[in-house]
Amino acid sequence: MNGPDFERFQANAQDCGVLFYYAGEFTPAVVAAAADSLKQRLATEDASGPAKRKLFSTFVEMAHNILHYAVPPEDDGAAPLAADAAPGPKGAIGVGKDLPDNGQEAAEAAPAQYWIVCSNAVDIAHVPRLTDKLDTLRAMSLEEIKQSYREQLRNADHNANDTLSKGAGLGLLTIARDASAPLEYSFASTPESEGRTAQFHVKARI
Repeated sequence: MNGPDFERFQANAQDCGVLFYYAGEFTPAVVAAAADSLKQRLATEDASGPAKRKLFSTFVEMAHNILHYAVPPEDDGAAPLAADAAPGPKGAIGVGKDLPDNGQEAAEAAPAQYWIVCSNAVDIAHVPRLTDKLDTLRAMSLEEIKQSYREQLRNADHNANDTLSKGAGLGLLTIARDASAPLEYSFASTPESEGRTAQFHVKARI
């Protein structure tokens, strides 16, 4: 990337309201450092305490879902890792806010709405189940989401035996519980994986 390319990248990020972005390998150390950086960035935002707490909680939940449930690097179609390379899965996560429409008076502007979006590769076999889980979540009321969250916390057999959604399902419930609108999601093909994986995107509005 040369200078003009970087300027365009920076301008696009500003136009999209990006406050924080990370792409690369996810390890416990990376997640901890990213969470700390985001906390400091949010301290400069004119948002309510509850909104900041929900943003931080959702960020941590999404980052941990990438860390624990994304396909391993050797399965995502990427080049093999060097012997001394970090084994963490690859993903991306960004935090931002919707910018007011041009011409809108500051006094009339509604409180900023924030968003968090993440992306990582998932096993293609898990796509139907994730789709069903997310479509179900999108159709639930906030009270239904809270009730389902409490029930899953008590479901010891599920937590012991469901390797796909053991934490991912609870994580999605946690994210949906704090979101101000139904979660948005999509899947994209990853030709380099030869059909083994799909790129999974989830977006939450706070």
